[in-house]
Amino acid sequence: MAKKITGPQLVLANRLDDGRAVFLTAAGNWSNKVADAAVAANEEELSALMAIAQSAEVANLVVSVTPVAADTAGNTVAPAHIKFAMQARGPSVRSDLGYQVSPNWEQ
Repeated sequence: MAKKITGPQLVLANRLDDGRAVFLTAAGNWSNKVADAAVAANEEELSALMAIAQSAEVANLVVSVTPVAADTAGNTVAPAHIKFAMQARGPSVRSDLGYQVSPNWEQ
């Protein structure tokens, strides 16, 4: 049985069109920037975020909707677990390719 996550959480998914890790924002949109992620402080807030995320999954906008523990130290937000932090950063095999090369890569 999986361990229950306690503390602040954010919602992570992958865009269906390109596989990019994205985070659910407070406005109900998806952003590739973890700083834009909505952070749920309790179970009620997480349930509301997950309902929005799951409807986006049904609409085939994202896949693999996952609530993950959030590290909110200082004024930043980041996934607390290394697996999800690496997923958010993108491919680690070739740093000269993909969206990690330039902030304007997607534009």
